[in-house]
Amino acid sequence: MQQSYTPTHTAANGQVLVIDHDRYLTGNSEKRLQETLPGERVIVEQGDVQSFDDASHVFLLIESLTSETTDWIDDVLERTGEAKVLLVTVGRPSSSLIPYLSNHLSGLLSLHSFYTYGKTIISTVDEFGCYLEQGMHDDLVRHLHEQKLRDRPIKRLVLRQEDVQYQLTKNERAVLQHILDGHNNRKIAELMYLAPSTVSTVISHLLKKLGANDRTDAMVRIIRNGWVDAMR
Repeated sequence: MQQSYTPTHTAANGQVLVIDHDRYLTGNSEKRLQETLPGERVIVEQGDVQSFDDASHVFLLIESLTSETTDWIDDVLERTGEAKVLLVTVGRPSSSLIPYLSNHLSGLLSLHSFYTYGKTIISTVDEFGCYLEQGMHDDLVRHLHEQKLRDRPIKRLVLRQEDVQYQLTKNERAVLQHILDGHNNRKIAELMYLAPSTVSTVISHLLKKLGANDRTDAMVRIIRNGWVDAMR
């Protein structure tokens, strides 16, 4: 489906193309977009777009983030050429989308921001090359910091106690941390002032709760669950 509007002038001599991936917009929503961008030639598409030749700004609107959606975003970014592409989410953009800013994406914003600051957003992108949703700047700083740390060796894996405090007992959490530190059962018993048989029992209960086959499997599972911080 396509709906177009006739402007008095165009943004950067081209269309403002809005691709509604999840068919979220209604007729009133499309009208509101035009009111947000007065004087621009706004095209709203629902579905796949084959050509971006006439577009100066492309807004990709998604309602939810799925593997299918990310594949679609990757495909569009490869085909948009010189157009400035911004990703619009119905809610607040997820920080997991920040890496796209290094892959031809010129901005991340919510639909609310688009409705409220649409004209300013286009001007900001034209002048500075990028627009980031207000409130996501801390997310960007954190992402850049994590990227900087990736080249540093990991000194220690630390269990996020708050994430497992209701699933695991105090002893199970302590034993799990010692396992992350690379200690065997005898050393764990010494550090915790417990009998080796007690440590073996705690580990047995721990593996059962985690659905793990052995100590190595347990570590893999808690890392995948995001229950571990890497200290560098």
